[in-house]
Amino acid sequence: MTQKRWKIAAMPIVVAAMASPLLANCSALNSVAGAAGIESPDCSGEFKSGDFSALKANADLKGFFDASAKFNHAVMKMEADLILSCGELGKALGMKGDEIKAEPDGGKGAKKVCEAVAAKVGGILKASAKGSLSIEITPPKCHADVDVMMKCFGDCGSPIKPGEIKASCQGGEISGECSGKCEGSCKVEAGAECKGTCGGSCEGKCEASFSGTCGGKCDGTCDGKSSKGAACKGKCEGKCDAQAKGSCGGTCEGKCDASCEVKGAAECKGECSGGCSVEMKAPKCSGEFKPPSVSVQCQAKCGAAAAASLTCDPPGVKIAIKGEANADLQGLVTGLQAALPKIVKIQIGTAKALGTAGVGLVTQLKGAATGITSAGIKAAGCMKEAVEGTVSASASIDINVKASASVGGAASGGASGGASGGGKTAP
Repeated sequence: MTQKRWKIAAMPIVVAAMASPLLANCSALNSVAGAAGIESPDCSGEFKSGDFSALKANADLKGFFDASAKFNHAVMKMEADLILSCGELGKALGMKGDEIKAEPDGGKGAKKVCEAVAAKVGGILKASAKGSLSIEITPPKCHADVDVMMKCFGDCGSPIKPGEIKASCQGGEISGECSGKCEGSCKVEAGAECKGTCGGSCEGKCEASFSGTCGGKCDGTCDGKSSKGAACKGKCEGKCDAQAKGSCGGTCEGKCDASCEVKGAAECKGECSGGCSVEMKAPKCSGEFKPPSVSVQCQAKCGAAAAASLTCDPPGVKIAIKGEANADLQGLVTGLQAALPKIVKIQIGTAKALGTAGVGLVTQLKGAATGITSAGIKAAGCMKEAVEGTVSASASIDINVKASASVGGAASGGASGGASGGGKTAP
């Protein structure tokens, strides 16, 4: 595992260059209806329900409409989740209800709540002049649902054979449920009992590189002074044999608030990656699932469908107080430990994957919109809805990313969205 500085900052999703020519195609869509002397038909009902079965259009067009609807719904859900996560932190810090409530609105809802919470966090740190926070983050791994992708590719006319699954997962690995022997590593969900490497905070026993409170024997330093197996009422750094609560760089035995990874597990009650003695169930790809024989158009549609069903592991977030810790700073740490992993997961996990899918979908919609004039008035109305909705949703991703980054930036003591925190990246 390599070390590097991870920047808690916005990662803009580039769609502006594509948006203008794509939206310009809306005039061509409107001309279909204009030639008939009527307004372009409303297709909002179909996009709201995600049901295009009654639409008189070919399967290829329906596939684009379905992908656009799924993408838009996923972006809206992402914003709703971000509002809740920032609101959870705000509530823990004593903020009023109207300050931390909003409805998803193209990123504006998340911007309102998260930036208000970031200001509160910054105020607490400013008032705690003799104390600051150190934040270390291990970025989350996100997984595309292979079963969803395979069904989509089949509907596109490009079915994937079971033997091609592993080779199609580019830049990542296949993982899933293994009822046989796991021949790689086994990952247990957050909050479960752990006897392996914990990506976040460990509660129980830590074998090495521990930093936090220890209710047992501390082997290392206690409040900066040498401690060889003695009890420590302050901050223990090194090794703790019982009632440990903090970051752990070695083996954790107890509960882990992020994912726990066990190497070489023969039996896996979690998610197995690296190989299974029998065929895996519910396989997922941690990279880009991109079979070589699939068309660009099909890949764009199925990529959007996969992004809509994406799952991301909780990121590892380790927070330590540097200097003096007053009650407000301790409360901030408690709130951040619960809410920041959810915020970071959206910022550098879900949003990144949705942004990539959005760029691909926007590009292909541009080509599909060019020839839509011969597909009929209703199809033209639906394409107009797909074009405008996808561009708008893609643009809102950038607003959501900046909103989430404002909280991490404030917690790290920097300018909103631009502070740096220590970080680890998975190999």
